[in-house]
Amino acid sequence: MGAQVELLILGLGWTGTYVADECRKDNVSFAGTTRDGRNGSIAFAFDPLSTDPTPFAVLPPATTVLITFPLLSEIAAERLTRFYAETHGGAGKTRWILLGSTGNYGPIGTSGGPWCDRHSPLINLADRNKGEARILELYPQSATVLHLAGLYDEKTRNPRNFIARIAGTKAAVAERKSVHYIHGVDVARAVIAVHRNWRSGEARWIITNMRVYDWWDFLGSAVPTGWVAKEGVGEDQPVHWVWVLELMKEQGVKALPRSAEELGKGISSREFWETFRILPKYTQL
Repeated sequence: MGAQVELLILGLGWTGTYVADECRKDNVSFAGTTRDGRNGSIAFAFDPLSTDPTPFAVLPPATTVLITFPLLSEIAAERLTRFYAETHGGAGKTRWILLGSTGNYGPIGTSGGPWCDRHSPLINLADRNKGEARILELYPQSATVLHLAGLYDEKTRNPRNFIARIAGTKAAVAERKSVHYIHGVDVARAVIAVHRNWRSGEARWIITNMRVYDWWDFLGSAVPTGWVAKEGVGEDQPVHWVWVLELMKEQGVKALPRSAEELGKGISSREFWETFRILPKYTQL
């Protein structure tokens, strides 16, 4: 067992690495895990089927434990938190942050319009929601779920990298409506804000950059990664630009972006940024 840290990051993947970088900048003591212990991390892998708490003994005591991977069952949530407690003298003071997705938030309904926020009910529940519900039930004052919008950065998760896949045909573009994003840096800043300003009993928060993006607006101007203009009529610009223009005419859209009402869904994260008194740094794709 290592020395006490403020924040223990279970899973130094894409998101966890951003959190670790922000901890260094913000003087937050932390430790992080990977399966193989690379780059000075702690070698640790959680097996939800195991009943042996011994692997948890290598983890340091922490004020807050951040779980970056989904807990896909109630038993997974129970075992992870219980085994940590058993190997660290009880979990009475441990706080838990579990990262989730905004994918299960839907519009409130026809009477409420297209908007949803952290108080809206979850729909089309997935396995990860079982773990979320259970950890909140077990620790109603010391656990919270941060529901993250689409994760992006300028390199590995640049939305321009995926244009060829998501907009390969005009029909595919026609189906695209709203999308919400949050930059890795702002995810990290949100995690640290929650850790430093813990609000007991606040079960769920939604984290976006406070923007609702219209896919047509983005696709109608974004240049795909690696695209090179060719000489010839219609080949000096990406074809999905033309498709967006045609679809606007066909569907009577006069200008972009379309409204949340036209898009059918808008996710509001304003309450999070108001409550924790910070603002996202990255607000444009």
